[in-house]
Amino acid sequence: MLAEQETLTPARPRPHPHHPTIVLARTRAGTIVLPWVPRREPPPADPSPAQDPAPERRSTVWARLALFAVPAVTTFALGWRGIGQRQMWNDEYATQYAATLSWGDLFHLLDHIDRVLTLYYVLMHFWVSLAGDSPTALRLPSVIAMASAAGFTALVGQRLLNGYAGLLGGIIFALLPATTRYAQEARPYAFAVAAAALSTLLLLIALDRPVWKLWLRYALCVGLTAGFHLIAVLIVAPHALLTWICYQKRDRDVRLWKSIGALALVAAIAMPLAYAGSEQSAAIHWIKADREAVIQLPRQLFGSYATAAALAVMGFLAVLVLPFVRRRRIAVALLVWAILPPVFTYVTFPVLHAFLYRYLLFTLPAWALLAAGGIYGIDRLLSRRVWAQVLIAMAVLPALIMLTLPGQLTVRERLVPNEPDFPAAAATITAGLKPGDGIAFAGAPRPPRMGMAYEMRGEPARPVDVFLTQTAAQVGSYGARECPRTASCVGDRSRIWLVSTSYSRDPWSEMPAERADTLSRLFKVAESHHFQRLHVYLLVRKAAR
Repeated sequence: MLAEQETLTPARPRPHPHHPTIVLARTRAGTIVLPWVPRREPPPADPSPAQDPAPERRSTVWARLALFAVPAVTTFALGWRGIGQRQMWNDEYATQYAATLSWGDLFHLLDHIDRVLTLYYVLMHFWVSLAGDSPTALRLPSVIAMASAAGFTALVGQRLLNGYAGLLGGIIFALLPATTRYAQEARPYAFAVAAAALSTLLLLIALDRPVWKLWLRYALCVGLTAGFHLIAVLIVAPHALLTWICYQKRDRDVRLWKSIGALALVAAIAMPLAYAGSEQSAAIHWIKADREAVIQLPRQLFGSYATAAALAVMGFLAVLVLPFVRRRRIAVALLVWAILPPVFTYVTFPVLHAFLYRYLLFTLPAWALLAAGGIYGIDRLLSRRVWAQVLIAMAVLPALIMLTLPGQLTVRERLVPNEPDFPAAAATITAGLKPGDGIAFAGAPRPPRMGMAYEMRGEPARPVDVFLTQTAAQVGSYGARECPRTASCVGDRSRIWLVSTSYSRDPWSEMPAERADTLSRLFKVAESHHFQRLHVYLLVRKAAR
């Protein structure tokens, strides 16, 4: 035993005479000691965005599922209510038209216009073949996507702040009128919002566990975000900031280099889309970035000015209080997510022509999380008690419900503001239709042929399209080609239903001069019906002199 102790003794470092020591054992050969080194506590710092508080790390799969489900179910319920009541509008008619084309005609269309929407149109083509093309069927994928976006928002909030803030953020997102409005629209915006929120969640997971498999999933998800809407790829700006924060907090480990590899894959996906979109940029030249567009942006983005003001105040509160609870950098990252895209699209408008509120819907999760961050910060500063959290939520959420209720009612109105009432026009023509009747279209801003074709698709007898020479599918566009000589196309037809989206009530306005002269010479207006942004005239041939 002594020999063993003696062999251990020389291996121990000799303590410095001025340093405190720890006595491990006393033997006949001497005393075994170790120098005592005082523990140095690291200074308080802003925690890494990929690191959750200990209670959040121990959350179970069921807890995360519940956190996802509550805002997701809320969003789905609000989106499902009245999903088929609101009339479709021009862009939704375009979705239905593209989704019901044959594969050859679809890619012929995309070769001429809307190439950046290829992913969405392909998905909708499969969906329509299974579920049909009723308004409810066309909009259901968007409801599911927006509900998923609410759940992903809650999970992002859990990782950035905690479960309480994540749940509040998801519910606030669900209550926004714009969330309901675009959950009930057959367009790709809900998919872009969901993909942006999911990619943020995957980034935080990859920062926590930096393995290549997770980084690949993140990169593919950002690629999907760009595929659903190219402007939404601006989500990489807050992602880069979150990655840099984590890189600084982890002693500059491998996360930064793996994230660069993931972003390179994102660029490889997004750059061809950007190039394809640049060749068809004429389709968005109608977008404006004037003073009126800037003033209307908050109302259009959030659903009402009252909702926009409430989120702005709560976001400002988050910026004030989050630094006091060691979440300053997270507040900055959320601000970049919320504010950079509208500023970027406004500044680059002369080049990109992308300053449009629908293109910026992917910033809504950031606004919701900022609002929840302000509540989280106040709770952390005051009490951190469960009963206080419940009281705060009971005070804030009912107030927000009352504030957003007018916007929720507005987005459920049957008629979309400033959009033609095609269902009413179709019902009028069907009620007065006679065998041999024809139909013609006028109106420069939006020729109504596509909307009328959808609303009359189920009618057994439909009027003949008098001036049609080439269908839109043959042209590879949303508009058909019409014959240049009116008299030869009209022939001896005695009745024509003229559908016009003209701002004027003059039936001959906003049509080629030759056609207006010929029709006014051969026909008289027997009936006229006026609806929202739409006019229907029954033209009856004049008696021969």
